[in-house]
Parts: sequence; structure tokens; C-alpha cells
Amino acid sequence: MTPATPIHLHFSTTDPEVANEALQQVYTRARMGTVEDRPSFLYSHDVGGDSDLNLGRLTFSGSIAGRMVLDGIYSVVLPRTGGVNWRIDGRTGTGMGPFLVQPGQEYYGEVEHLSVDSVNIGLETLRRTARDAYGDETLEVSFHDPHPVSPARERFWRGTYEFVEQVLADPAVASVPLLRADLLRRMSVATLESFSLLQDPRTRRISAAEQQAAYRCAVEYMHAELASPITVEDVARHVELSTVELTRAFRSHTGTTPGAYLRDLRLTAAHEDLLQGGPGTGDTVRAIALRWGMAHSGDFARRHRQAYGENPGETLRR
Repeated sequence: MTPATPIHLHFSTTDPEVANEALQQVYTRARMGTVEDRPSFLYSHDVGGDSDLNLGRLTFSGSIAGRMVLDGIYSVVLPRTGGVNWRIDGRTGTGMGPFLVQPGQEYYGEVEHLSVDSVNIGLETLRRTARDAYGDETLEVSFHDPHPVSPARERFWRGTYEFVEQVLADPAVASVPLLRADLLRRMSVATLESFSLLQDPRTRRISAAEQQAAYRCAVEYMHAELASPITVEDVARHVELSTVELTRAFRSHTGTTPGAYLRDLRLTAAHEDLLQGGPGTGDTVRAIALRWGMAHSGDFARRHRQAYGENPGETLRR
């Protein structure tokens, strides 16, 4: 797999032509139309992440129209303030709801003092996640409609986005491979589940014997690769199952999910590091939590108390 290319873009200008050049750093085939009220014009963007997943905030001051065609990415756009009327391959929309633009689709928008958040996911990344999640190696990711399938799915997507945005805002967290892999998976699955796929995902049923063998193989793989940034999709790919079938196997054998099992293994590993740490090692509770893919100290402390009966700081100070 080709390593993701880092993306860090920060820019602001009041010059429309310079703005068009800058906009094409974010969306290569995008261009704003003629700006009639130049004194009120301002464009800015702040984009961070990599070619697999990047989050951005784009701001357009003034009344502006523009077009774009995406190359190699899926972009979910979430208006924050201002107004927008858009058209994507004949479908139209307006207001503050999120909408999806797919590779090769033509987007046209008319905006008024608009600020939007954007989530851009690489084409190959989303395809790989979809094939792993639904157990269909022929699945091509193409969505039926730019709108979320329901208000409930829209809330699910928004909640996932807000979590991912919050975690990635901390540079110390964003640099941890375990966490980046988990956040990429969360955002990809939320997008796949919140917008309607044209091709219905297919799942297959496996025998009890195959399920047991897959479970054992998955557990061995998790233990062997625990310190690596593996996700549930990586485990499913290793045992040659969809994540749906892998979840069935784990529920059958443990009553839990593969994701929960992997998190518990990493909690155990973090606890062992706490036991081996101390004043002379330079370890901190936060550093150990991040090492094992846990971004929120409060959540780590809560889970540690539930599992071991004490706060992580108490374990570290022993």
C-alpha cells in the first residue's frame, strides 16, 4: 500500500485570481466565477491530514459562484454559516445539511458569505474499506444521492465527524499511527453507512467450523500485531472475511465485537506499561494512553478503573 501523502494547507487572500490558484490546491479542478463585488471578497482555507483522509475549513466572503470536478477523492461538505445553493449531476440542494461529491461528478454552487467544513477521503481508501466491511471484493463505491439516507444517519455522520475533528486537533494525537488508522476507519465507515450505495453490499454465511477457525486466527493476529496501527478491517482481511462475518464470529465466541476485543487488548498492554513505569522512566499516563491508541485521558481512566479498580496514575506511582 502506498504511504499517504501529508497535507497541510493554510491560506487567505482578497485577490480572486490568487484565490482560484489556492482553491485548486484543495480541489484540483475547481474554479470560482467572476467576483462582482471585489471589495467584499475574501477566501481562506485551512486543511490538514493526508491523502487518505483530510479535514478542511473553507471560507468565501461575498457572493460567489463556482464549479469543480473531483479527482480521486470523495468529499463530504458540511456548511457552517452563510448560504449555498448547489447542483451535483442534476441533483440539487440548499441549507446547512451535509452533501457528498463523488469523483468525476460536476459540482456547481452559488454561495453567500459561506463557511464550510470538508471531509475528503481517498478513492482507493474508501473502496478498500467498503470491500473489507461488506466482504465483496467486486464492490465499487458509487453513491445514489448526495444527501444522507435519513436524519438519523446524518446525525451519525455528524457525530463521527465531530469526534474525528476533535481528536485530530491535537498534534500529539494526530501523529500516533494507531489513532490515525482508527479515525480513518471511523470516518470511512460513517460515510459508507450514511449515504446510499448504488451497489448493495453482499455478505456471505460461513460454517461454524470456519467461524471458529477464523476467530482463532484473528485473535492470534491481534496479539502479534497489537502495537501496529491495525484496524478491524485489517484483521478481517487477514482472516479473509468481511467485517460483518468477523463480528459474527466474535459475538459467537466471546459475546463482544472484534473492535471491543482489540481495545481491551490495548488497555491490558497500557496497564502493563503503567506497572513497569515510574518516576525514573519518564513515562506519563497520557504518553502511555497515546502509545496504545487512546486519545482521551478521561475515557482511558474510566476504562482502567473499571478493569483494574484504580486510576492509571495510581498504578504508575506504585
